[in-house]
Amino acid sequence: MSMNKFVAATAVALSALAFSHSASAVVLTSSSGANIVTDYSEAGVVSFDLDLVDFSTTTLNFVLEEADLAGPLSFNAIIRNLVGLSMHQFNFGLQGIGYAAPGSVSSFSGAQASYSSNYAVIKFANGETADTLFGNPTMLDGRSDWLLDTTGLSAGDTFSIVAQVPEPSTVALMLPLMAGLLLARRRKRD
Repeated sequence: MSMNKFVAATAVALSALAFSHSASAVVLTSSSGANIVTDYSEAGVVSFDLDLVDFSTTTLNFVLEEADLAGPLSFNAIIRNLVGLSMHQFNFGLQGIGYAAPGSVSSFSGAQASYSSNYAVIKFANGETADTLFGNPTMLDGRSDWLLDTTGLSAGDTFSIVAQVPEPSTVALMLPLMAGLLLARRRKRD
């Protein structure tokens, strides 16, 4: 075999190997929003960093591959609050897939998580201004990933994760204003 044929055969084998590896893992096909997404997903694991440059909603779109269907799909993320403003809540909504089981949530200010079949809510004790770990992206003992239910799904099916910091409700914003107006009115009478 000549050197050119050997190099060509090796290149074909390596590209086939690379293609078969990339086709065996959940694939991030697109994301929308101003926030920065770095994808680390692999077969059986949805994993990404979400760097918040503002508090706008980010939608991440994925397609499942055959290797992702062996059981529940692990889900973890690092949410970095680059905005630096206090977050009191963070949500991960799911479309096209559901949660199978909750995992860990860790933050500097303390966090409580609740979930339904397609929605996870993280509430921060004192408002979070730094990083939050959803699941176990750093692989520390005692923490666990969230699980996504792949039952009934097939290779090629798509799903989305919608990440958002909800806006404070109008009532919550208006309460301090109304209390201030009542106090001013009372002082004016006295």
